[in-house]
Amino acid sequence: MYICYDGLWKLLAERKISKTELCSMTGLSSRTVSKLVKNQTVTTDTLISVCSSLKCSLGEIMELREGEPSKSFYDAYKCNAVMIDKTPLSSTYFLRHNDIEYIIKITNKRANKHTVIHCDGGMVVWEQIYPLGIKPVSERFPVCKADFTSKKQRGVVVIQGAPSLITGLDEGSFISSRGTPKSDEDVFVMSFNAFKTFLNGK
Repeated sequence: MYICYDGLWKLLAERKISKTELCSMTGLSSRTVSKLVKNQTVTTDTLISVCSSLKCSLGEIMELREGEPSKSFYDAYKCNAVMIDKTPLSSTYFLRHNDIEYIIKITNKRANKHTVIHCDGGMVVWEQIYPLGIKPVSERFPVCKADFTSKKQRGVVVIQGAPSLITGLDEGSFISSRGTPKSDEDVFVMSFNAFKTFLNGK
């Protein structure tokens, strides 16, 4: 048996509170919130702080379940994701995790300190900026549209490497790895390092 905190994530989604805002409200660290997402053991003080801040009961945020807790999102991706498409730009995978279907698009090209990812206008756009003296000064190309999934599927865009910046997150339909989706059409956009600790939209 294990304790599951799905009620907490449902409550946060209903109230439109992100995990970052939960940290601010409760004084909890992101590491403690990560433990809650993974259904790991936390202190009674942590639970009291959450209930006090959200003005809710323990029963609203947690329940005792049979069996073992499910795998982390990244572990589930490594073990169960199925490639459904590959282009020179990206590889696309299907994953069913915790009763949610995900379409995960991972770029084949690696970003670097001269890469900026723009999330706006319903598109994820890759901008590569070149050193002085090289023409063109920069090059832009689309990674994907915001609507690359079908209804009832959640989109995740993963940028290989380490871009210098990802703009436009948490402002519209594109959200960061630590953001909370406000609708099924929202798309997560993140670096591969962030993907490894992704908490699957809870």
